[in-house]
Amino acid sequence: MPREIMDESGKEWRCVGKVEELARKKCQRLYSAGGKTWDLALFHSKGVFYAMEAWCSHLGGPLFTGDIEDYKGRCHVMCPWHGYMFDLKDGSNEIGLKQEVHDVKIENGDVYILYRTELSLTTPE
Repeated sequence: MPREIMDESGKEWRCVGKVEELARKKCQRLYSAGGKTWDLALFHSKGVFYAMEAWCSHLGGPLFTGDIEDYKGRCHVMCPWHGYMFDLKDGSNEIGLKQEVHDVKIENGDVYILYRTELSLTTPE
């Protein structure tokens, strides 16, 4: 399984694992080779994967430990610290907070995220 795939625009698709393994958890942390501030949260809901910044834009709560909720007909993650809801598709929030989201694709049974650094399910050494 290739770890990275370069697309026509020069962006890099980072392979984070197999669909059947990653789909077992609704929320999980992806560790960035660039350090903690670059970590992502990977979400799986109703057969769809989403990726966004791991840390809440309000006060830095760990979104990868949040709950996925159906809110106003769309999938959201609820920050475990203060209950702010973020749309998994676009990162928006009702009070103007915003999370950066990243494209996710499935190819040959693998999950890829368009991102600037390598990503891993385990802490980098």
